[in-house]
Amino acid sequence: MLNIEELEKKINSLNKFNLVFASFFFSLMTLCVKNIDKRISIYELVLFRSFLSLIITLFIINLKNINPWGKNRRLLILRGVLGTLALVCIFYAIRNMPLAISTVIQYTYPIFISIFAGILINEKITRNIIFALIIGWIGILIILNPNQLSNINVEIENNSILIAFLGAICTALAYVTVKKLSSTENVYVIIEYFPLVSFITLLPFVIINWVTPNWNELVWIIGIGIFTQLGQTFLTIGLKNLPASEASTINYLQVLFGSIWGILFFNEIININFLLGASLVLLGTIISTSKIIKRT
Repeated sequence: MLNIEELEKKINSLNKFNLVFASFFFSLMTLCVKNIDKRISIYELVLFRSFLSLIITLFIINLKNINPWGKNRRLLILRGVLGTLALVCIFYAIRNMPLAISTVIQYTYPIFISIFAGILINEKITRNIIFALIIGWIGILIILNPNQLSNINVEIENNSILIAFLGAICTALAYVTVKKLSSTENVYVIIEYFPLVSFITLLPFVIINWVTPNWNELVWIIGIGIFTQLGQTFLTIGLKNLPASEASTINYLQVLFGSIWGILFFNEIININFLLGASLVLLGTIISTSKIIKRT
C-alpha cells in the first residue's frame, strides 16, 4: 500500500531542493503545452490539467483522512482564482511566443512578489534578496530588449506580452496567498483548491467550445497534468519553509530549463545577449540559494 507519510518525509528532507524540482517539473509542463496543436483551446488544456490534478490530490486527501474543505475557505478560493488566471495567461504566452522568451517574462513575478509580500504579509526584504532580484531583473531586461529580439528573428505581439505579464502578476499574488495559507492549512488542501476552482469556472466555456483531442494530444495533455501536479506539490512544500520573496528567486531556474527545451525541441535561437541575461538571472538564483544554505 502507498505510504504517503513516508513519501512526505522524503520530500521534506530535500529542503532547499524542493523549489529546484518544482522549476524542473513546471518547465516540462511548458514543453507539453507547446507541443499541443492550437485547435485545442487554452481553456480546455487548463481544464484537463485541473481534472487530472484534482483526481490525484483528492486520492491523497482521502488516504490521509484530511478535511478537504480547509479552514480559510475564502482565501483558499482566492488562491484558486489567482492560480487559474495565471495558468490561462501562462499557457497563452507559451503558445504565442518562443518558449525561452515566455518563460523569461513569466519570471518577472519575483519583482511583484517583493511588493505584495511586503504589503500583504509583512515579510522583511533583506539586502541579499533585493540584490538577487535586481540582478535577475537586469538579466530579464537584456533578454527582452527590442534589438535582442530582432537579432534572433523574433516578433512578438504586444497583447501576448501584456498577457504574459498579467500571468506573472497573478503568479506573484498566488505565491503570497499560498505562503499565507501554509501557516494554517494542510499542503494538500491548498493544492486541491487550485484545480477545484479551475475546473468549476472553466467547465462551461469548454463544454460550449469542446474539441476532442487525438491520441497524440492526449499524451501531452496527461503530461501537463502529471508535471503540473508534481511541480505544485514541490512548490507548496518549498514555500511552507521559506519567505515568499526568497523562495521565488530559486525558481528562476525554470528560465534555464525553458531555454534548454526551446533549443532542443523548437530550434529556438540563443545568442550571446540571451546567455548574458540568463547568466545574470542564474547569478541571482545562486545568491539566494547560498543564503538559504547558510541559514539552514
